[in-house]
Amino acid sequence: MRTLFSFFFLLLTTASSFAQKADESLLVASLERTTCYGNCPYYEVKVYSNGLVTYNGRKNVEYLGLYEGRLSQQQIRQLLDKAKSVGYIHFENKYPIKGLGIIDFPVCITSVTEGATKKMVYNRNDSPQRLVEYQNFFDELIEELDWKKRGFQN
Repeated sequence: MRTLFSFFFLLLTTASSFAQKADESLLVASLERTTCYGNCPYYEVKVYSNGLVTYNGRKNVEYLGLYEGRLSQQQIRQLLDKAKSVGYIHFENKYPIKGLGIIDFPVCITSVTEGATKKMVYNRNDSPQRLVEYQNFFDELIEELDWKKRGFQN
């Protein structure tokens, strides 16, 4: 019984400490790639100002489940600078601008928050090449992280 109690106590304290570190008010950027009719990678990445990066691999990815990694302040700055250099804030909120687009294509949803400014872009197809460049930069940045598995999914 004591072992069972200890296990549940550890489980609860680990879950609550993870939730505190992943404080959404610290979110500076995110990228989510959705599923498609084929074998598209389906995952979500969130980058927080304290350096925490969470990854939730859902389907067709090497890492399935919830992981966390760390980015340096310099890497976070590079991500935000890249958003600025491609004119992220000036992109439309949705691509294609009209209609649903090619519905069997995956969607890439990105967001960037800097100060009081938050922008989210939903991209299925027909977006500017600069947006795709930013999405690819984001992916390349997180590919290099040392991911540590977490037992809890959101």
